[in-house]
Amino acid sequence: MRRRVIFAALLIALIVIAATFPMRLALSLAGAERSGLTAREVNGSVWAGELIEARLGALPLGNVQARLSPLALLGGDVELAFARPDARLGELAGRLHGSNPRGVSDLNGTTSLSGGLGLVPVDSLRFEGATIRFDERGRCTAASGRLQLSVGTSIAGLDLSRGLSGPLRCADGRAQAVLTSQSGMERLTLGFDGSGAYRAEFAITADDPTMASLLSALGFRAGNGGFVLVSTGRF
Repeated sequence: MRRRVIFAALLIALIVIAATFPMRLALSLAGAERSGLTAREVNGSVWAGELIEARLGALPLGNVQARLSPLALLGGDVELAFARPDARLGELAGRLHGSNPRGVSDLNGTTSLSGGLGLVPVDSLRFEGATIRFDERGRCTAASGRLQLSVGTSIAGLDLSRGLSGPLRCADGRAQAVLTSQSGMERLTLGFDGSGAYRAEFAITADDPTMASLLSALGFRAGNGGFVLVSTGRF
């Protein structure tokens, strides 16, 4: 009887410790920053935490509610489920994986993109059931779902307010999305690796001499896919 009481007391104590273990300390011990996750402030426990002004690399997540998977945490890995129920910024939810393969899964919602894609003026990204995972060498191991880019400014008089969209996949060790506009006249091929290094190739079909001249003035160069603008950088 005594042993049962002691065992029950220890079990309750472990449950209480696990339930109140600080999210901030758990993320630090699991090396969340190596996965690109940062926040100005982390509050709450592993079961019900909040990340203030959270970022995933160059992607601002805002203030998100978060909880860690206890089973993954016991193995020293990060599996963080997060959600942003924000009417002003838009809803965003998904899972962050800090272990090999690392990345995100079940990602749905919208986020802005700090600095755009270099010379390509991208305002925001919308994810639809997106999964992007990389191995320890930074090579893409899984990519699925869809990505939509919103372009906030007109380019040579073109209205791209409806954005460009397309599926995600792995190609030559990189995550890649070939995004097209509704007209099919504009295409953006975006590829990136696990370190966040990206290459964006924006191609616009232009038969009109005036538009061709405007695109040339913006840095586009004539190529097989129309007028092409290439931008590289790091998220």
